[in-house]
Amino acid sequence: MAISSAAFGTASDGTAKATYTPSRNPNIGVQYGTDYSGIVRNQAVGGEVYTVERYGKRRTWSMTYAFLSSADQVKVQALIDLADGRKTIFYFSEDTFATTGIAVRFNQDSFAFEEVAQGATSITLNIIEQL
Repeated sequence: MAISSAAFGTASDGTAKATYTPSRNPNIGVQYGTDYSGIVRNQAVGGEVYTVERYGKRRTWSMTYAFLSSADQVKVQALIDLADGRKTIFYFSEDTFATTGIAVRFNQDSFAFEEVAQGATSITLNIIEQL
């Protein structure tokens, strides 16, 4: 589904989305993916391969916000602080919570705002669906 208006909140209904959602959408070129790391591949001594599914697939997103104002930077930093990096889940919506939000967590260890113009910053956020 294409992102019509990305939003972040503390509950699946979009609670506190105004606190954590920048006023602008991410740049065009959001990357969507599927993570299958929950499926483990094993090979027996005789060469036969078998798999074990610890958990199913998870959706991933990578999005860049460019030219964030200082107010939007504060909102994104508040989201990072709320999640405490990878520690805590939060909710993501591709349509400003018109439908139920998706429980996600950050899929990165470090966050850096890059100054792209006077008073404007850019950041890339990588998130993964929480099962």
